[in-house]
Amino acid sequence: MKLSNSSITKIADALKPAVVEQYERDVDQLPQTHAELGGGAARSGSGLVYENLIERTCNSLGLDARRNDYKKTEEVNGYCLKNLQVDKHIYHGNVMKKAVESKAYLDACYLKRAVMDFIELEQSPEVPDDVEYAIFAGQNACGADAFAYYPAFFKKITGKEVKIFFVNPSRKRSSSRPIYNEKYRNDFKLDMVVYNEFVEWLKK
Repeated sequence: MKLSNSSITKIADALKPAVVEQYERDVDQLPQTHAELGGGAARSGSGLVYENLIERTCNSLGLDARRNDYKKTEEVNGYCLKNLQVDKHIYHGNVMKKAVESKAYLDACYLKRAVMDFIELEQSPEVPDDVEYAIFAGQNACGADAFAYYPAFFKKITGKEVKIFFVNPSRKRSSSRPIYNEKYRNDFKLDMVVYNEFVEWLKK
């Protein structure tokens, strides 16, 4: 039986506290990961914190957040690639509706790569025309020019907006205040205003 939008909203509202609490527990675990396994493992773990938050949020909404959901590129001079993807391709039923790139922090290189991947997805014959695109990140590590340029470039090429959600209260990243240092734990609480904006975007 297909659930109504109001039923999905009620279920999501009921599950949201558990999803948020799991995010906070995942962040709480990172200092121990750093102490026991080192900086590389902690950085890898911090990326998974945000990817897992996206996936759990989608699950609570009855959406399917797929990884390794490879698409073909547009054919150029008889050639195409078959490994096109971003972190999460989000499906409602069996129809792709959203594409989301996830980062603990978003720097200019990550932003450029995400935008270029989104453009290729938009041009793929295997991606529906009405798919929407977003970047979901904890903090912003971009310079002002890059942050303005790449979303504008995406819109120029595709005619679409790319949404960017920074879900931690300390928006600007500082390399001296990492997520795996307990002293700066409050920098990485979940900003519920922005998180709820992301949830509403997913539900559209």
